Amino acid sequence: MIRKLLYSFAFAALLFSCNNMAKKDPVTDTDVATTFIRAVLDDDFTAAEKYLLKDETNQQYFESFKRSYQAKNKTELEQYKASDIIVNTLTPLNDTTIINYSNSYEKNVKTNLKLVRTNGHWLIDLKYTFAEKQ
Repeated sequence: MIRKLLYSFAFAALLFSCNNMAKKDPVTDTDVATTFIRAVLDDDFTAAEKYLLKDETNQQYFESFKRSYQAKNKTELEQYKASDIIVNTLTPLNDTTIINYSNSYEKNVKTNLKLVRTNGHWLIDLKYTFAEKQ
């Protein structure tokens, strides 16, 4: 009985440790961009916000976009979740990268997203994206 219990605990510990190893944070500009975009498409704004450059303007853009995105109908949200990310161009410029992307649900809608390297981490700067649309 005790032996079975020990095996059960060992198996559970092994599963838990393997699960934690799979959840590594993205470190490259491309990985951060695709992780951020995937989180938005999946309607997981808590995960997406981790990669946002923290300033008042970015936070306001993020909250505004979040509200409008979540106001979409359920069918459309499911289409976004099922879509793939399409990277059209990637333009690295020292500690800045501009990624032009779309998704397989709305292939014709192309968006530029700016990433900036701050304190060794790549973060999303939405000011660039929203300034373009004004």
